[in-house]
Amino acid sequence: MIQLGVSLYPEQETIHEIEDYLKLAKQYGFTKVFTSLFSVEGSNEDIIRYFKGLTEVAHKYDMEVYGDCNARFFMQVGASPDDLSVFKEIGIDVLRLDLMFNDERDVKIVNNKEGLGVQLNASLVPAVKHIIELGGDKKRIIGSYNFYPLRNTGAGSEDVYETNQFFKNEGMKTQIFITSTEKGTHGPWPVSDGLPTIEMHRDMPIGLQVRHMVALGADELIIGNAFASEKELKEVADTMKQIYVYGEDKPFYFPGIRDQIPIGDIERVPLTIETVDDLSDPEKDLLFVFNKHNVSEYTHTIIRSRWGRFDFRFTPIVPRSCDKEYFELGDVVILNDNVEHYKGEVHIVVKPIRNDRTLNYVGRIKAEEMFLLDYLKYQVNFGFIEAH
Repeated sequence: MIQLGVSLYPEQETIHEIEDYLKLAKQYGFTKVFTSLFSVEGSNEDIIRYFKGLTEVAHKYDMEVYGDCNARFFMQVGASPDDLSVFKEIGIDVLRLDLMFNDERDVKIVNNKEGLGVQLNASLVPAVKHIIELGGDKKRIIGSYNFYPLRNTGAGSEDVYETNQFFKNEGMKTQIFITSTEKGTHGPWPVSDGLPTIEMHRDMPIGLQVRHMVALGADELIIGNAFASEKELKEVADTMKQIYVYGEDKPFYFPGIRDQIPIGDIERVPLTIETVDDLSDPEKDLLFVFNKHNVSEYTHTIIRSRWGRFDFRFTPIVPRSCDKEYFELGDVVILNDNVEHYKGEVHIVVKPIRNDRTLNYVGRIKAEEMFLLDYLKYQVNFGFIEAH
């Protein structure tokens, strides 16, 4: 399951604001805190005092603290690749290297004796590969993306998807930033225009950002700016309930099929559908109750969810008339009683297909979510949310 986190910048926030925010975030399922260590000016004593205050409150609410640092900060606080004890003293659980040394020092930091987890810049895949080749312990590494305060400078979705695949193939997790769209939020720098990793998220509702990240295969999501509103925290929590569902096993699933159909705890990509007004009860159940939608082999014409035909094989799906000659990209259809062997299958149209009266038109994916269809590949689970 994706882990959730918030960001805090204690040089700009009071300890009371920090505690109130973490208490609220915990209520909505957040378990991690990100902070930028090198954005604070002052003596070593000031810096340690700043961040000890933050980590003590975070640990009070059972939250893991990620501290972002660079080489200058290392030298400033007297740390070295052989001695990370100052970070332990501060209360940091995971150390993020904003920029790596690009030599054996990175390996020493990853394999540190203090037992700290280490985040490496996920955008620098060749450098991460080099650290692994030199003996860095993959079990301690998390790939962490940058956030981008300046509009139009953020990452593209395909770059993130490819990078996530590298980390997954190596058995490592990735952490990435989403953004609050509240006015007046802040990060470490004097820019207030969102703090996402992916540029298209800058003005996107936060729940849709989360669903996109599931499609991209991220493991941990951090809200980069502070403070997200309670409405946004709740929206994230509600989205998580839509993503993680349970698929009930059935006695008539025979061997072979049971290995393919989603059963048990399922992670899925939820899609908002604008439905027609006259949905039948079986159609409503297929869209909003049936939790086993799973992409079949080929998606060049339709995104096909086959498994409804097993659960609904004895349930009538009465054909309904539709004046469309062709179904188009984003249309959602259910096979009806005119094609009995396949009735109950749910298809999302990718390329225009003729309306041959075997398909009941049940609705259409919301226009602003069409991009999610690009990530529905073979064996990816998906589901539907009713538009309101």
